[in-house]
Amino acid sequence: MELIGIGLAVWIFLGFVLASVIAMLCRGYGKATEMNPEFLATMGFFWSVLPPAMFGASAYFPWLNLSVLAPFGFIGGLIPLFMIMTIRGKKEGENALFGRDSQGRLSLFGCSPFEVVTTLLYGLLCFEIATIFLWDEFYRA
Repeated sequence: MELIGIGLAVWIFLGFVLASVIAMLCRGYGKATEMNPEFLATMGFFWSVLPPAMFGASAYFPWLNLSVLAPFGFIGGLIPLFMIMTIRGKKEGENALFGRDSQGRLSLFGCSPFEVVTTLLYGLLCFEIATIFLWDEFYRA
């Protein structure tokens, strides 16, 4: 993997931000379906994070170096979104994408403020755990 040090840290941080946004979209859109919104959020989050991580890790195996595909791995998180958009039923009743829902509750990506904060803190925890395994890459002298 060509990215090392601060470049790798920024790349991973932006990936986790994107994964958190996709998780919130999956949760918000999933409320209008019969599927579990928490399951959809987790699936959207990890399908955004695991494919680029696996592609990036393949750089350590010269015979299977797919690290150039790592940035494209983030689109895996869009698969649950496409699935939700195809199976959702009537579009009235769920939260607005931005602004307020029909009962006046504030929403962002179709989620309440509590769900947004929970998702961001969960994403931050996953980011911190991921950086533990890259300690040597980040802080090499």
